[in-house]
Amino acid sequence: MDSSTFWQSLCGHHENFTAWRKHDFGPCFEKIALIIPAHVLLAIVSTYHGAQIYCRVTDTSSSMRMPWFVGLRLMSIVLLLLLPLGQLIGMSMVLEIQSSIADGVYVGLVSFSWFLHGIYTYHLKHMYWETYRGPLCVIIFYLLSFVSDCLHCYSVITMRVYNSPLHNSAEEYCVYVTIFCHLVYIFTLKSTGERLMSDSYLRHSLNISPSETEHLMFPGTTGYGSITSPQGTVTVAEGGSSFLSKLTFHWVQPLMVKGYKQLITSASDVYLLPKKLNTIQLEGKFSMILTPSKQGTSLYSYEESSRDTLLAPDVYIRSGNHSANQKQQKPPTLLTALHRAFGFEYYLLGILKLTADIVGFAGPMLLNLLVTYIENKDEPEQHGYLYASGLLLSTLIGSLCSSQFDYHCRNVGFKMRCAVITTIYQKALSVGSVSISKFSTGEIVNFMSTDTDRMVNFCPSFHAMWSLPFQIGVSLYLLYLQVGLAFLAGLGFALLLIPINRWLANKIGQLSKDMMEQKDARVKMMNEVLFGMRIVKFYTWENHFRSEIQRLRNAELKSLKGRKYLDAMCVYFWATTPVLISILTFTTYSLMGNHLTAAKVFTSLSLFMMLISPLNAFPWVINGLMEAWVSLKRVQEFVALKDLDMRSYYKTSEDLYSAERIVSIKSGRFSWQNEVSSSHMDQGTNKSAKDTKSSQSAHDIESSQSGSRPETCQSGTLKLRNINIEIEQGQFIGVIGKVGSGKSSLLHAVLAEMSCEEGHISLRDIHSGFALVGQEAWIQHATIRDNILFGRPFNTKKYESVLEAAALNMDLRMLPAGDRTEVGENGVTLSGGQKARVSLARALYQDKEVYLLDDPLAAVDAHVAQHLYDRCIMGLLRNKTRILCTHHTKFLGKADLVVVMDDGVISNIGPPSAVLANTKFADNQDSEEWTETSHDTDQSGGGQDGTLVGKEEKETGVVKLSVYKSYWRAVGNCLAPCVLLALLFMQASRNINDWWLSYWVSHSNSTINDTPGNGSGSSWASGTELQFTYNRYALPADLGSTNNSSTPDSEDDIKFYLTVYGCLAGANSLFTLARAFLFAYGGICAARILHHKLLEKILRAPMSFFDVTPIGRILNRFSSDLYAIDDSLPFIMNIFLAQLYGILGTIAITCYGLPWFALLLVPLGVIYYKIQQYYRHTSRELKRISSITLSPIYAHFSETVSGLVTIRAFRQTPRFQKENLSRLDLNQRAQFVAGAVGSWLGFRLQMMGVIMVAGIAFIAVLQHHFQSVNPGLVGLAISYALSVTNLLSGVVNSFTETEKQMVSVERVQQYLDTIPQERWDGSLFVSQTWPDSGVVRFQDVHLKYRIGLPDALNGITFSTYTAEKLGIVGRTGSGKSSLFLALFRIVEVSCGEINIDGMNIQHLDLTDVRRHLAVIPQDPFLFSGTVRENLDPTSSYSDEELWGVLDRCHLCVPVDRLGGLQGEVGEKGRHFSVGQRQLMCLARALLTKAKVLCIDEATASVDLETDMLIQETIRQEFVNSTVLTIAHRINTIMDSDRVLVMDQGQVAELDSPRVLLQNSQSLFYKLVNGES
Repeated sequence: MDSSTFWQSLCGHHENFTAWRKHDFGPCFEKIALIIPAHVLLAIVSTYHGAQIYCRVTDTSSSMRMPWFVGLRLMSIVLLLLLPLGQLIGMSMVLEIQSSIADGVYVGLVSFSWFLHGIYTYHLKHMYWETYRGPLCVIIFYLLSFVSDCLHCYSVITMRVYNSPLHNSAEEYCVYVTIFCHLVYIFTLKSTGERLMSDSYLRHSLNISPSETEHLMFPGTTGYGSITSPQGTVTVAEGGSSFLSKLTFHWVQPLMVKGYKQLITSASDVYLLPKKLNTIQLEGKFSMILTPSKQGTSLYSYEESSRDTLLAPDVYIRSGNHSANQKQQKPPTLLTALHRAFGFEYYLLGILKLTADIVGFAGPMLLNLLVTYIENKDEPEQHGYLYASGLLLSTLIGSLCSSQFDYHCRNVGFKMRCAVITTIYQKALSVGSVSISKFSTGEIVNFMSTDTDRMVNFCPSFHAMWSLPFQIGVSLYLLYLQVGLAFLAGLGFALLLIPINRWLANKIGQLSKDMMEQKDARVKMMNEVLFGMRIVKFYTWENHFRSEIQRLRNAELKSLKGRKYLDAMCVYFWATTPVLISILTFTTYSLMGNHLTAAKVFTSLSLFMMLISPLNAFPWVINGLMEAWVSLKRVQEFVALKDLDMRSYYKTSEDLYSAERIVSIKSGRFSWQNEVSSSHMDQGTNKSAKDTKSSQSAHDIESSQSGSRPETCQSGTLKLRNINIEIEQGQFIGVIGKVGSGKSSLLHAVLAEMSCEEGHISLRDIHSGFALVGQEAWIQHATIRDNILFGRPFNTKKYESVLEAAALNMDLRMLPAGDRTEVGENGVTLSGGQKARVSLARALYQDKEVYLLDDPLAAVDAHVAQHLYDRCIMGLLRNKTRILCTHHTKFLGKADLVVVMDDGVISNIGPPSAVLANTKFADNQDSEEWTETSHDTDQSGGGQDGTLVGKEEKETGVVKLSVYKSYWRAVGNCLAPCVLLALLFMQASRNINDWWLSYWVSHSNSTINDTPGNGSGSSWASGTELQFTYNRYALPADLGSTNNSSTPDSEDDIKFYLTVYGCLAGANSLFTLARAFLFAYGGICAARILHHKLLEKILRAPMSFFDVTPIGRILNRFSSDLYAIDDSLPFIMNIFLAQLYGILGTIAITCYGLPWFALLLVPLGVIYYKIQQYYRHTSRELKRISSITLSPIYAHFSETVSGLVTIRAFRQTPRFQKENLSRLDLNQRAQFVAGAVGSWLGFRLQMMGVIMVAGIAFIAVLQHHFQSVNPGLVGLAISYALSVTNLLSGVVNSFTETEKQMVSVERVQQYLDTIPQERWDGSLFVSQTWPDSGVVRFQDVHLKYRIGLPDALNGITFSTYTAEKLGIVGRTGSGKSSLFLALFRIVEVSCGEINIDGMNIQHLDLTDVRRHLAVIPQDPFLFSGTVRENLDPTSSYSDEELWGVLDRCHLCVPVDRLGGLQGEVGEKGRHFSVGQRQLMCLARALLTKAKVLCIDEATASVDLETDMLIQETIRQEFVNSTVLTIAHRINTIMDSDRVLVMDQGQVAELDSPRVLLQNSQSLFYKLVNGES
């Protein structure tokens, strides 16, 4: 049976399957190809959504009332269901017309479709969606069925008008009623109804419990100024979704609606992570794989956390046999662990990738068949529809596979990111202080951010590494089938480019590595500058650090410039390679005497266009893999650090348990040097030069000595030697000694923070840990209450007793929100004494057995020190074991044992009566209730609710035009238009180029029909050019199509067409080159200018800005946001603009080739606009939320690293790890949802592309039947359409990504616009010798730190004499330090004036004021670098002068031990003890020889003997200068000319010490004698 007989039997009524008959579609074709598919699609969608309602809603017992309009709609559907059956009955029984197979299929499918749609409509009463209309997609498919019925109605009317024999009245009347029912249906869509059910009803039906959604959102988590964690019920991503919903990403739809309505404002508005991405489970799974030996008992557990088995412990006890086995087993590397954890799942995704690649090749092959069909009028009609259907099916399958591959590949990346970040955090918590000192905080933060991102980028890059060569190979094979051996000419050129591309990739990889190292250095310096900003402002070092940071930035930009220009070369090769390959291939093909047809030309054009992507992407894939490998090795070096093993550090001792002994050290030798043995280190990690200098001491601890003995580490740091001490339960041990003698080191030896080289140290209870009060208080960025509780449950009675003992009650009463007041990072909003007492209160509340107190009395005045001694040390802690390091020997009278440290050894040990024979001890008295006034804390409180740091600013809505303008100006007002013009000319030349090929083929083919000779030549040439671009999918059938005849005219035609084509290709190449290099240059200009402006703003910001802004938030601008501006933004914006021009060119060419396509373009354009609106609104907010939830991860991590010793001592590592997981989970949620939203968009745009390709194919086939079609234009249109899917999705993706990256510019611009600036310029000029006499006068000065806070200085009036030595005393928080802040204009006064030598400093340049004054601040701070760089950053003094001041400050020996002036002081000066750092600050002041010197508790951490020597040095060096000294040690200011007593921000007393002491009622007398 031939095809015509088949169709006649199917259609009946003596009718054939004819698509078009004069004025209308054929009736049979209309039913089978238009009406039935529309109704079947409506049935599928209705079934899916009906089932969705049924599964999620009908399990409740509630019954919903059906609105009248839903009932009316249901009646119209019942009629629509019955009408086809009525039509069939009427035809058979009334008109006696025999029904055909097609009639039966039509009636059955249409009626069944309306039946399913009726069930769906009935369930609309549950109001599952926002309105009774139902979801938008159902309405769209219903309208599709309505349109098909309208076409049917038009056909019936046409048949009646023209008296067609196929007309029958039963069909006519049924169609009229059908249209009426449709109109009723559409009328019911107008009413939306009111929501009849609450959200709780839906939540119940979804089976979501608040406990599940709040699993990670536990209270007590520090916010770091981020968005708040969700507290309500949130849906789990993919929860309860069907297979079809997951396949089409329909489960994302509710979120898209929410985003479109601008209801997404925080992370609480997005989905929870699906179970497979749960951070706790992923962390546990990966920890078991990476560290299988750590399956033991945690040594860091504490009461609250011991029940939590979800978190892997940091330090473990191993059983003997197990330990032996583990020693033989090499621990897996990070790469191996990632492979074991996620490898199988990841490799399986290759099947999806392979399927998508294979199906993708069907497009050009079917294009070849379709164009051949259009050229050949004799080919059967059905073939055209088969080819068009094949295009539809192949593009559909390819889209499904590629979208699922991208989504699941991204999910594997999220798993890797979670595993790597938690591993880095856990390693930081578990590795010892000695080992971790190899890496700076900035480096470790970069491990968590940039390096992790690069490792995650491995996921798409690996599959692309095998996929791209596969695509290239198949393309070349198809080219061989198309043009034979001629493809070798193009291939040879492509092979020549491989070494060039490889060189480019290697060079880019090297530059990327260099740039990352330079970025590390810049971020590290920026981090230190921000931490030490107060010192920078005191010493007016802004210009110096600006030039230093700019120097590092210039080196970074130099590498960036090299990368960008090499990128531009890659773009140029990408654009020119296809053109050159096409010219070589087709010229060779023509010279071989072959003939080209339109099918061959445009199939080849399709192939070459598809070949561009893999050729272009392959170098970048290799580059991405190289970057991932480099980052992996960097992180591996950190992960391979040896963990702190408590069991091996503390030796078990039998007598320790039998007696009351708590701690025992025998013949102990402890070092800050890394242990020699590296057996536990990763064997694959080579020791670099960096390792040789890695013997650095721990963070913020004492590690140097002042003696002259040579027993030191290689780095010049201190060793403890021959330590023998036994401490029993309840003993009070005092540790004294000079600066740098090893007091703090002894405590850290007990804490296991040093390396034990010899001897034994035993501890009775490893698990409970210690209560540590550090010499430099570590305060969390949280409320005061949270700092004191430190993870413990709140107990009112205990809490109040701790506050009283720590003398904090009055301070809290003065704060705006009491103990709920939030303190800034590192406690910057508290005074030094308040920080020390909060740290002490934290230790008291923990209620440990052993208390290690590292000079907590140094930062407080004598009265407070006496109170702390009475109420804490001898009060609440009287039954505890106490080890107190102090310079206040008077408080050691009741100590059981006094240990004297000298140069790392115990020089004396015994009872106080023997060791401190000549010391007058303080009495242990019951002090009265503490009533200190805390009128001023250095930067007190925040808002009335106690919040100091609010939520990070987040813009909403579209990125403002002003942000784009700022970037435009940064690029350059002349350069930016040039870039746009180059893009325009590049795209125009490319489209004209392709049009010229179409023109060439069409005219050469028309010439063939008249003059074979001429036609032959033209077609060869045209085919040559076209096939270069698309020949990837050509078929060999055309190879036999040759014409060997040629004439002089044909050769001239070939030369003419080739010449024009070559000129156009050359112009396109030049414009591409110009665009690439102009864009690269513009991006570098913008990066340079924005960084310069941001740095300038930050350095000129007042201290009040840094007090309320977390450092992590500022660093985020200088790291992540600047990286986006440097690299990501120019890259993605370049792609966006190129694709935008590309899609405009594609639309123009397609409409030119197939004008009917414009009809399809209108509805697709509307849908496209709506989709991108949904996507842009949602993804933009998600990007902002991702950025804001990222800062707390870095801030918390940076804070954790700075407080590692404290966290480990209190055994709080599980809690901190849990907090890290909660922050990571919040950020992962935002990033996961952002990725899912991208997949939602990609799938829908790919479906649009499928419709466009299929639509163009069917239009071409239909046009082929009723009119003549130019095969050249059709081929050109379809070849462009095959790439339109990528362009559609590319434009929206790249535009949205550009908007996302512009958020970084927005955040930088936000700082540029909103950061307040210090008033630098003055109206008066001073002489070089000013001030001559140094007379300081305060006149009615009022000062407040922020609006809404009380005055810190309240009408201060006093004046100094020439070269007077003025001591300043007062209770903690009385306003002493505020005097200096006002004098240096760190905070501007509210009213009043401050004069120095008669000059009002408010009228002077800020630089003049600060550089003519000298200060020794309360908190000493050193920057990373050499001793010389810290003493004299501007290189203004000679080596002799520097050694002179070091000698007068008693620092020659420790500096010489470090390596002289070029010795490294370590990050934040960690190679010096705290006391030595204070002496370094004194040395800075001595260099200035200023007429006014301000000393703020400068020797609080220095022993009394050294303090006396320092005071003598100050008296000698500043004999002609005015010296203002704030002191808690009264003896340091007893020889002052006068003493200024501060109280509640006012001058209480001002006279000589002798006169004030004669009055027993004076405040000074009471301070000296420790009275309240």
